[in-house]
Amino acid sequence: MIKNNAVLKFGAALLCAASTVGMADVNTAADPIDMLYNFQAVGQFQSFDANTGKSTYLISATGRAPVVKSNGVVRLRKADTESHTVLLSNAAITFDPFDPLNPSPVVNFTCSGCTLSFPDGSTLISDPAVPLEGRALFVYGPVAPDPSSLIMSIRMAGCSGLTEVAGVGKLAGKVGSICFNGMFNFDVSDPTQFPATITGESNCTIVMHTPVSIPVPQ
Repeated sequence: MIKNNAVLKFGAALLCAASTVGMADVNTAADPIDMLYNFQAVGQFQSFDANTGKSTYLISATGRAPVVKSNGVVRLRKADTESHTVLLSNAAITFDPFDPLNPSPVVNFTCSGCTLSFPDGSTLISDPAVPLEGRALFVYGPVAPDPSSLIMSIRMAGCSGLTEVAGVGKLAGKVGSICFNGMFNFDVSDPTQFPATITGESNCTIVMHTPVSIPVPQ
């Protein structure tokens, strides 16, 4: 048993050494990199598929890195700077069919084509292999109920895989995920049709790391 353990430890040491060599050319910025952004989004109606009943909006947004105080309170910066801003574009959000007058308790949606552009040149895209899958939580009702309002704000939640594709900046070559917890605002003044424009707000967490380089046996 002692001999076998020694062999296992020696093999593990060799594997770690080989992994270190294999990752020599990979971005070595501290892992993982955790980020928090508050996104203010706007979406334009793009299409409705009569065969599937799905509707699609093209979303763009500006994300600002807020300040997290020692007591856990999150607040936006008073003076925003470019270094604390990320831009989201080309996010096509497609909702499963639902009746605006009587929506299902939970409405699923997907997102494709998302691009996140950082000031230092890093560019993240939603990974097609790990697509964003979200849910509109109509079951919880409007976020801020107001019977007189023609805007219905519904809680949203979802996550997606991300990959960095530009090869520059502190996120160069990294992979990770984005998760959001926010709301979309629907104009329900005409419940017989989907609104031409929707807006939204969400605090999004983005966590990125350098992918592990697995050594190829010689």
